[in-house]
Amino acid sequence: MNRYVHRAVTALAVTVGVSLSSAAVAAAAQPNDPPMSGDPRATAVAGNVTTCAAAGIAGTEISVTSNITGNTYIDITGVQAGYEITGVVVKGGPAYNKYPNLGALPWNDLHAPLVSSGKPAQISHWFVCGKKKTTTTTKTTTTTTKTTAKTTSTTTKTTGTSTSTTTTSTSGSTTSSVRTAVRLSRPLLPRRRRSSLSSCPWPAIPGLRTPVSTRARSC
Repeated sequence: MNRYVHRAVTALAVTVGVSLSSAAVAAAAQPNDPPMSGDPRATAVAGNVTTCAAAGIAGTEISVTSNITGNTYIDITGVQAGYEITGVVVKGGPAYNKYPNLGALPWNDLHAPLVSSGKPAQISHWFVCGKKKTTTTTKTTTTTTKTTAKTTSTTTKTTGTSTSTTTTSTSGSTTSSVRTAVRLSRPLLPRRRRSSLSSCPWPAIPGLRTPVSTRARSC
């Protein structure tokens, strides 16, 4: 009887072993789950890339200033003069994380996609893509208008004019003649002073009053 029991146990073990092997093969045959970036700023992509063009990022590979912690996390603190970053690729495990331009530096804690442990994979390689900055020059033109005002001065000279009218009356008709004299402006000459006549008093007559005023007469 022991012999029958031993055979039954052996058959059961073989059956269980075959079942487990089939399950393992089936599990291995299932497609892998899509990679997880583990960073909301990045997009996880399965596979491997080594150039900006292959990753679908504009520009070419450029140099930057960076710090790497534990071969897992990358901090980018500076960029090549005259260039701007267009994207970053961080490869680790079976996939890579693709970062777009994140704005002003620094960019901290960039890493590869997560692995089965739920942590970022160790970095196998990484690179930064960028392009030259575009400089726009604006030319300003200033127009100056000069206005000149011309002033005209007018001098008016007035000459005095006098008009005299003479009217001659005759029987049956009246003849009028108008004579116009133009007086030119000229300096006035001093008027000659006339010599005054000497005043001779009247002779005193007895019995007559002396006049209040003495008439002037020619002596």
